Formats: sequence, structure tokens, C-alpha cells
Amino acid sequence: MTLSISRDILLRPQDAAKPPLGRASRWQRAPRAAQMVAALVGLVAIGAYLFVALRRLDYPFALEQLEGNSLVEVHRILTRQPLYPAPTAGYVPDGYPPLYFFVSAAVARVLGVSYLSLRLVSLISSLACFALLARLVQRETGSIAAGTGAAGMFAATYFVAGTWFDFARVDSLFLALSIGGLYAARHMRAARGAIAVGVLLTAAALTKQTGLAEGVAVVAALLTGPRRRLACVAALTEVALFGVSTFVLRLTSGGWYTYYIFRQMSEHSLTYGNFGWFWTALLTATGLAACAALIGARRVPRELLAGCAALAVEGYATLVHSGGAINDMLPAYLAVALLAGLALGSAVRWVTIVSGALVLTQSVFLLASSHPSQAIPTSADRAAGERLVAGMRAFGGDVAVTGDPSLSLLAGTVPAAVPGAVHDVLRATDKAGIASYRDSAYEAVKSRQFSAFITASLGQPLNNPPDLVQYYQECLQPLTAEGTVTLLVPVVQRPARRAVVWIPRGSGSCADATAVLDGGKAEGS
Repeated sequence: MTLSISRDILLRPQDAAKPPLGRASRWQRAPRAAQMVAALVGLVAIGAYLFVALRRLDYPFALEQLEGNSLVEVHRILTRQPLYPAPTAGYVPDGYPPLYFFVSAAVARVLGVSYLSLRLVSLISSLACFALLARLVQRETGSIAAGTGAAGMFAATYFVAGTWFDFARVDSLFLALSIGGLYAARHMRAARGAIAVGVLLTAAALTKQTGLAEGVAVVAALLTGPRRRLACVAALTEVALFGVSTFVLRLTSGGWYTYYIFRQMSEHSLTYGNFGWFWTALLTATGLAACAALIGARRVPRELLAGCAALAVEGYATLVHSGGAINDMLPAYLAVALLAGLALGSAVRWVTIVSGALVLTQSVFLLASSHPSQAIPTSADRAAGERLVAGMRAFGGDVAVTGDPSLSLLAGTVPAAVPGAVHDVLRATDKAGIASYRDSAYEAVKSRQFSAFITASLGQPLNNPPDLVQYYQECLQPLTAEGTVTLLVPVVQRPARRAVVWIPRGSGSCADATAVLDGGKAEGS
């Protein structure tokens, strides 16, 4: 007897639910396509960043007003001057630990004391951050494309975050060490790896003290998992390295190190408007990527999730204090990029597809809203800086540009303390620090230590010490026949402002002073 079996009977229920072969093939290829397109746009973002960074790497003047004090701090290290002395009219340090400045000083010992050395450290650190971010995502997901997409999306925040990655500042080194610590924590398998975790997280905290939060959060997460013994080794390494370095720096600075790094920074008042600014900046720059991060957050390893949370908290805590700026968003942007990259490499197809669309859209939006040419100094900026430095040399004596002490270094004169660092001292509660600065500023004015102060506003130099107008006179830079100004302070691509020059009373006329500083000649010459 011949047995006849219908095709419908042999067809399994799961086969009946499958789409036709062509549609199934497209569905299977969609996650990979989403990852590849996100990676391609990510590479474009990294290329756009490198285009700007390399074009301005050797620009001899400040790209951002806070860069000036970084150059002064590196110069002090190389000339064996204390990095954390009592505050004076001549110098007040930034409130950061010393690692970035020592690394930059090592480079400057070879290449010379210039912004090139400091920006090179930041550039290499930013590229290391991209590479570690990509590698961490790739090892978690098995997708090189997902890692590249995450790194590229973070690179795309360069323009919305004020082009901060390559500035001569601590941020990029801090970010590189932070992501390096997360990478090491995720993949440590022996005591040597645990020591590496402790070293990297401590190095991050010795670059920017807010990194302490990440060190505590990551070790705490590891202590709740199966690698408790290794977590103890990492914790002991952190405590030993940070404790010893803090003790030595406090001892050698007469206690001023811990004053600048911990006490002074903790006394900054809150800026309540910044509570909302953090969320506005986060959602504006990475809102779509944050959605992708939320989709995949459930599958993120606990140590990575703890590290990302700590990075976001670090950025938030810094931004909401007075003095917070857009660069404080960078740790939060890095956390979002890491989590979004993990979602982009998810094993669940729909998660990968949705995350790919979100990351891709986010990167395209950030690139479309960028203006690379506006971040590159022009030949006119360079010429204005050269003219100002030449004028400072011709003027003679110690000419201080209060907003940018690096200009005094370039002119071979003694700089004055940068106003932002001075303000940090004066708004704190330490009476010894306030008295040290005020006494020094009064003595500098009384002795006419500086032959001129140059400012870009009508505010008094040195935070208006007593009897300033008794010893110095205020001179406003005259306009040209066309109604423009040529003496740019600071020298960067921004709208020109009239300079204010303060000169000792009886030392000459205002017309002569502004003429010499602007590259001209005094009437009596």
C-alpha cells in the first residue's frame, strides 16, 4: 500500500511561521547592516575630529582661556618651582591633581615648553580613549563595527562639547585612564590584572579628583561578584597609591596640595541653574544614543554599569557647582557611548537594529550641527598674537595679561595669576589662603611689580587690591579709523574686544602704552 503524506502535514509549526526565504535573509542581514553603517559614520566623526585637532595642534597661543595656566604649570615643573605653593599675585594653580602636568612636562622636556607638547598629550589620550572604548565594546559583543560605532559617536560629541578633546587640559587624559580602568576591571583574571585596575583608576583620580567616584563604584561592584579576592587586590592598590601620593604631595607643599584639590573645590557654591543644564546638554547631544543605552542596559556587566553610573555622577557633580562648564559633560557622554555601543552589538536582532538606527541618527545629527572651520584659528588670530607678544617685549618689564598668563611666558616676562584660579581661592573659606593672596596682590601693586596689566574687560586686575588706582592708571585702547580694534585678548577666534591697559602712574601716557603694546611706536620714540 502506498502511503501518501501531505506537505501540510510535514510542515512544522515554526516553519509555517517563518517569512519567505528572501524576507528572512533581509531580516538576518539587517543587524549587521545597522552596525556597519553606524561604524562608517563613526569613522567620519573621528576623521572630522582629527582634521581640526591636527590643524591647530601647533597653534602657539591659547585656543581656550583656561589653557594658559596649564602651560604655566608645566613651565613651573621644568624650572623646579613648586606646583602647589601658597596663592600669590604671580601664581595660583588650577585645582587639579598633578598627573597631566607631569606627563606634559615629560613631553615638553623633549619638544619644548609650548602648547604643542600639552596638546599632543591630549590628542594621544583622546585617540587612546576611542581605541579602548571600541575594543571594550568589541570584546563584549564580538562586533568590531559596534565598537567603531560607539567610539565614533563619542568622537562626534567633540563639537557640541566645545571642541575640548585636544585642549591643553586634563580632561582627555582623565577619560582615557577612566575607560582603561573599566577595560582592565572587566577583563582582569589574576592578581596582575587587579593591580592594573588599581593603578589605572588611581591614575585617573590623580588627573582629576572626581575619578575617585569611579574607583569606589567599580571596586564595590566587583566585590559583589565572583572575583571578590581580585577586587580586594585592586582596592588595596588604589588605597596605597592614592594615599601615599596624597601624603607626599601634601608634605612637600606644606599642606597646600590638599587645600587646592579637596578643601577649596568642596567649598564651591552650587549653581542651581546648572541642575537642569546637565540634563539639557545630555539629551541634546546624546538623547537618541541614551535611548539605545537604556534598551541594552539590562544585559550590561555590573562593573561596567557601575563605572558608567559613576562617570555620569562625576560630570553632574562638577557641573552643578559654580565654575562648571561644558567639558564636565564629557564623562557622561563617554558613559552613554559605551552603553549604546553594547546595545549596538547585542545578540538580540531587534535591539541591534533599533540601537543602530538611534546611534546612526545621533552621530549624523552631531556631525550636521558641527562647524569644523570655526574651531581652527585663522592667520589673523596668529598675527594678532604675534603682534601682542612683540609689543609686550618692546614695552619692557613684566607685562601681565591677566586672562592668559601664557602670553607673559611667551614674551619672556613674569605672569600674573589667572583670575579664575584667584576667584576659587577668594570664594573659599580658608583665611590663610585668602590672606596670602590679598597680601601678595597689595604688595605687587604697591611696589609696582608689573610694568603693565592687560585685560579684556573693565574689571580691575589682581581682583582689585586696595589702593590700585593710587598706584596704577587705567588706559582704554583707542579704536582705529575704521572703528575696529587690533589688540585681541585673549588671542583666539572670537569677536574682538577693546583692551584695557593698566600702567604705573607717572610711567608714561596711555597713548604711548597702547601704541607700543599694539605693535606701534610711542610718540616720543
